[in-house]
Amino acid sequence: MLMRFWLFVAATAGFAHLILSMADREISAGVDRLAAVRLAQPDAQDEDSNLKLVSERSPYMRSER
Repeated sequence: MLMRFWLFVAATAGFAHLILSMADREISAGVDRLAAVRLAQPDAQDEDSNLKLVSERSPYMRSER
């Protein structure tokens, strides 16, 4: 009976180790993929030129109060 208990404990620990190592490998692969991603820089021509003018007229956006 005691042998079955230790066999169950060993099998459970082995299964937990397998699951945790798989999760760690997936996390590492995701971090490596994210490190390789380069974000595109916004082009100056794509900016809305009226955006600054509208926010300057807003009383909440003025720097002087």
